[in-house]
Amino acid sequence: MNDDEIDYLIRQTHPKPEFSASFQREVWGQIAVVEQHSWPAQCKQWSQMFFLWLARPMPAVATVAVMLTAGISLGNLTTPDQSESMRAAYIESINPLKATHASMQP
Repeated sequence: MNDDEIDYLIRQTHPKPEFSASFQREVWGQIAVVEQHSWPAQCKQWSQMFFLWLARPMPAVATVAVMLTAGISLGNLTTPDQSESMRAAYIESINPLKATHASMQP
């Protein structure tokens, strides 16, 4: 057998499928429908709607106010209360008797 005969036999055993003219369009249409209902597409659509809503003046001002309040509150909660030690250090720095009294103690 030569190469032409082998090629002919291979073509006979693997016929070329016949597709309708709209086959590709239908496949891509089905892919588009599935992609619209996928999680990334839903997340993208939700985030676009949220940012469009947030771009309006009232929600933007409210969001900034809430974030500032939350930041100030968390900042005050996480800093240790040093007012008493700072008060004592200030009194010691301006009171000459306290400084000399502290240096006299063994």
